[in-house]
Amino acid sequence: MLKAKRYDKVVLLESVDNFPKDAWGAVVEVYTIPYEAYDIEIMTDDGRTIGLADAVRPEQFEVKRNDSIPSDVRFQSVQIEKDGSHAIIGFSNGIQITVTKLFFQKEKFDQKK
Repeated sequence: MLKAKRYDKVVLLESVDNFPKDAWGAVVEVYTIPYEAYDIEIMTDDGRTIGLADAVRPEQFEVKRNDSIPSDVRFQSVQIEKDGSHAIIGFSNGIQITVTKLFFQKEKFDQKK
């Protein structure tokens, strides 16, 4: 059994909280005290967050390493809406992901003439 790390993709081996067996997500936090447990962000097939499964034990999920992602798939483009409401990320295999929670830090620079 692979030990999970933050951001690893995982699949539930049994129902956890309100999430069914075979639901998938990403590890967002790792705990070792008082016992090994993980917080997992559960997602839909198109990458939208459904919710958070708290304190999931390692025997309740399986780590899915990125070996299943074809090595010939590459990042291709990013389009950010002018109003900053969302961005569309494109990949060479035609898949597009829409990111709706964007955070920007606006900095002011003094222009010296």
